[in-house]
Amino acid sequence: MVFFTVHERPGATAGGDDIRLIASRFSWGAALFTPFWLLWHRLWLGLLGYLLLMLPLGVLLEIIDIADPADLAIGAAIAYLFGSSAAGLRRWTLERQGWKLVAVVAAQDAMEAELRYRRDAEHRAPVTAPVSAVATTAVPMNSGGTFSPLPRLI
Repeated sequence: MVFFTVHERPGATAGGDDIRLIASRFSWGAALFTPFWLLWHRLWLGLLGYLLLMLPLGVLLEIIDIADPADLAIGAAIAYLFGSSAAGLRRWTLERQGWKLVAVVAAQDAMEAELRYRRDAEHRAPVTAPVSAVATTAVPMNSGGTFSPLPRLI
C-alpha cells in the first residue's frame, strides 16, 4: 500500500476534476534524472536549488581533486536525497501555488486512490476551519512543532 495525498486547486468545488495525487514513496526518476524530473514537474525553485547546490559542489570537488569513489558516494547521497524528498518537494510547490490538501488515501496505485477519494467525497463533511487549526487541537504534533498528515520519515 502507498499513501497518496490529494490536493485540490484553489476555488475548485469539492470532488471536482481539479485534483492532484502525490504518492508518498521514493522516486527513482527524481534520483536518477534529477534536473529533467524537476523540469518535467515544473519545480522551478527546486531546479534552482539543485543548480545552486551542484555547480559549486562540482567545482569544489574538482579543485580539491577528490578520489573517484568519494565523488561517486557524494553523488549517490545527493541522488538519494532528491529521490526521497521528491514527493515533499511537489507538495510544497502545490501549497505555494494555493492548492489545498484535502485527503490522504491508502491505495495500490493512483487510479485506485482517485477512485477511493471520489467514492468517499460525498460522505465527507465540509471543513469549516483551516485544517491546521482543527488538527493541532486533536492530533499530537510531530517533533518539529507543526502538524503533518504524514509520518516523519527522516
